[in-house]
Amino acid sequence: MNSLPGRTSDAGPDDATLVAASQRGEQAAFGEIVRRYQRAVHRLAWSLTRNASDADDLAQETFVRAWGAIGRFELGQPLYPWLARIVTNQAFSLFRHRKRRPETSIEPLVEAGQQWGVDDDPADHSARSERDTQLRECFAALAPEHQAVLALRSVQDLSYDEIAKVLEVPVGTVMSRLSRARVELKRRLAERTGGAT
Repeated sequence: MNSLPGRTSDAGPDDATLVAASQRGEQAAFGEIVRRYQRAVHRLAWSLTRNASDADDLAQETFVRAWGAIGRFELGQPLYPWLARIVTNQAFSLFRHRKRRPETSIEPLVEAGQQWGVDDDPADHSARSERDTQLRECFAALAPEHQAVLALRSVQDLSYDEIAKVLEVPVGTVMSRLSRARVELKRRLAERTGGAT
């Protein structure tokens, strides 16, 4: 996976410098934060909603809320997990409001099929397509917290520590949710395929 923005130095100030300037009210500095992170934030929003309009709204709302809360951000902490927590909280708020569950993007999970015990055979497109459909359906049936932890790990490639910060739970909880989510996904797949995962 590619590094998330802000993890490597590019031509320009680092995240801490931009956050400090934003905390002083410099909108141009916050605009640079938005530029750096808008794709990652939108990708996570899309992964959680599977709806372009909702993803656009969540990404925009994330940056509005981040601007309002930037003064409380602790300098020296990584910026992306904080933004990802805002996206995730906004998505779950949307789901509670609509009384529906997230529809996390499954494409990166399909690409990492072996991680879930699913063999990826590019030579057999028909079987792969059927398996992908089954994987999507099984993934959609998982609890929202299991979908979130899988999306943050597989789609966003966050570490356990980063996921813990995003979800505001202990690292042990992240690890147990991830383990339970993988077991449940494998179980559901096995039921659909007659044990052939």
